[in-house]
This record gives sequence, C-alpha cells and structure tokens, in this order.
Amino acid sequence: MPTIRNPWRLCFAGLASGCALAGSVWGNAPFWGGAAAVGLCWVALESYRRLPRPQPADADAGAAAEELAESEPLAPIDPNDLNSLVEGMLARDRYALLLRRQLVSNLSPEQFQQAREALENQMALAPSGEVSLAAPGDDDSGDDDSPSESVRRVEAMFLDRYPVTNRQYLQFVEAGGYEQMSIWDPQVWTAVFDFVDATGTPGPRFWKHGRYPRGEDDLPVVGVSWYEAAAYARWVGKRLPTEAEWVKAGSWPVPLSDKKQWQRKFPWGDTMDRERCNLWGSGPDKVVAVGEFSSGVSVGGVYQLIGNVWEWTSGNFGAAESASQDLLLPVPMKSIRGGAFDTYFENQATCQFQSGDNPLSRKHNIGFRCALGMCDVAAPEPGAGRHEEFQEAEPEQAEETHA
Repeated sequence: MPTIRNPWRLCFAGLASGCALAGSVWGNAPFWGGAAAVGLCWVALESYRRLPRPQPADADAGAAAEELAESEPLAPIDPNDLNSLVEGMLARDRYALLLRRQLVSNLSPEQFQQAREALENQMALAPSGEVSLAAPGDDDSGDDDSPSESVRRVEAMFLDRYPVTNRQYLQFVEAGGYEQMSIWDPQVWTAVFDFVDATGTPGPRFWKHGRYPRGEDDLPVVGVSWYEAAAYARWVGKRLPTEAEWVKAGSWPVPLSDKKQWQRKFPWGDTMDRERCNLWGSGPDKVVAVGEFSSGVSVGGVYQLIGNVWEWTSGNFGAAESASQDLLLPVPMKSIRGGAFDTYFENQATCQFQSGDNPLSRKHNIGFRCALGMCDVAAPEPGAGRHEEFQEAEPEQAEETHA
C-alpha cells in the first residue's frame, strides 16, 4: 500500500469536497447547508486526529541526530487520581487553571500554596487604572475636560514576567495541544493542519521533529502564529493580553491630577538605553534567553517588554486609532508590540508603538506572553468542599477584549 506523505491534506481535500457537496445540496437552505459543512468539518478533523503519528522512538532518534532538546521526564497523569491530576498540571505550568473558582476547592492547602507561589513567581500584577495608547505628545486634545480617544480603562490583571519559552511550549506540544480542537478558534481549524515545523511535525515553524535545538530551553518561542499563541494561552488557563494591558504594564502610568497622568516611553523611563534591551546594534544580533537584559525590567517586574521578540496581543492592528481614521488592509492584522532583536528604528521600540502582522504569520522574531485577569483568580479557603471525583476542566475560550 502506498504511503500517504501528507495525510492531513487528504482530510482537508475531503473537507473541501464535502463542503462543496453540502452547498450544492442545501444551497437554498443556508441553515442546513451551514450545519452540514460544520458537521463535515468535524468529521475531517476527527479523522486527522486518528491518523498515525510519528512514534516517540522515531522522534527521539531524529532529535538525537540533530542535537535537539530532550523531553523533560514528567510523571504520567492518572485521570482517576486527583493528586496525580493536580501535580501534573502544576508541573506543566497550568496553575492558572487550578486557581479558577470551579477548581480551587478541590485543592489541598499545600497544593493551593504551590499554585499561588507559581502565580506570584511567574506573573506580575498590574493595578487597575487608565492608560493612553497614543505616543507621547500625540494624545493632547487641547481640552483638559475632554478625555483623549486613546485612553483606556484597565482592570487589575497579571502579566507573565517573561515571554513564553521553548521549554514551556514543548509541554503544550507533547500534551497534544495541536489536536485539542476545543482550545482553537473554529475559523482556523483547517489551518491547524499547516502549523507544523521544518520536518512536518506539529509545532513552531523552526523546530524539527517536534523539538527545538538543544540549549535553547529559555529562549522565547518564535515561529508561532497568533492562533497558536492564543491556543497555548487557553491551554494553560490564561489569554493573550489586550493592547491596553500590555501598554499599561510597560509604561506604568502615574496620575498627576484627575485628568492628567504621566507614563513612561520605555519600561525604565523616557530615554532610550540600548544596554537595557536587545535591539539591532545593541545586542548579539539574535534572540537571547528571557532572563537577560534584566536592567530593562518594568516597574512591576516584567522582563523584555522592549526588544528580543515582538509580542502578539489580542487586539487588532489599528484598533487604537480614532474611529474617524479608517484603516483599510488587504487582510485583517493582529497587533504586535515591543520590537525585536532586529528592530532598527528607535521609535518602533517604545511602550506605545503598535505594529501588526497577519495572524497566520509564523516569523522568526514574533513571540508572546500571557495575561490573566485578577477577577479570574479565586482565593477561597483551600480544601473546603474538596470532591472525591475530579475531572480536568477544559480551558474555556474566554471572550477576549480587543483594545
């Protein structure tokens, strides 16, 4: 029997044919035609999930031959054992899920403390308040009584101290994140088939055999689309930050009066200092580990908001502009912030500068970090009402506010 080199494309072809058939049969009944197309889409996706995958031994052999990172030895999860589920989620940085109101009562005091410590160590708190998305000097309306159109209200939230790393993203890949369709936006289901690495294995674009190069554990993951970033965020119980949340965490506004406030151009102040960030001409001309350039940390303790890699946000490119300034683009674009190691112009590496890219782009200089609303973190007495039976909750596709 001949080998199918790209079986997911066969599924996609079947899906396209099925949708065309559904349209021809139910073309005069939009509801039934749409329902049939969705049903066929689900069948195609389920068929894809059941296709043979490379065996771990083959992947390990390929990884060893190309000096790729090895998997971390994590204890297997027993779905019928509460402690096994909790410990497995903590080991995979999914503490945000455990701190949800629906699950926190299932934790023992020790497990609750571990989850809280992980949250405090890996995420920084940004207080509620207003923030301007405009560049300094661009949001002055000339009328102190009239709020600027660029000002947004931000509720208290947590932001990852560091961009998501290769090590963290590998946990998502190995857990079958590319096959858990409930965490992916439905409109991109068929595109998930093409989110593969250089060897055709599900994963970031520049990986091989589902692994990243050895020694790059703490580098920010790149080569991932906006949809991949959003899926990972849901898997760990978080989301992508909004435009306003990202800017506020970096610029850290300080109220001067009821109507005026001062906010930083850079996380460290108003003057560019290339020794504090990894930009073109100031760094090693490549991506570096997420803990480097620590002198550029924000007031709240967030690293590398400027430089190293651009970061996806949940917002649409151009959405922060005035409603009277329509922005016509050939394709919808998602906002990216912060600049990267190869950013040349200084004015593109500020807290307020917004760029954008196709949400399907998987570039060498775009990564991401996650956010979590403070209102989403429960703090009841742990262990009260702990249940004997516990089922791991599916990450909710929380509605993401576009700044």
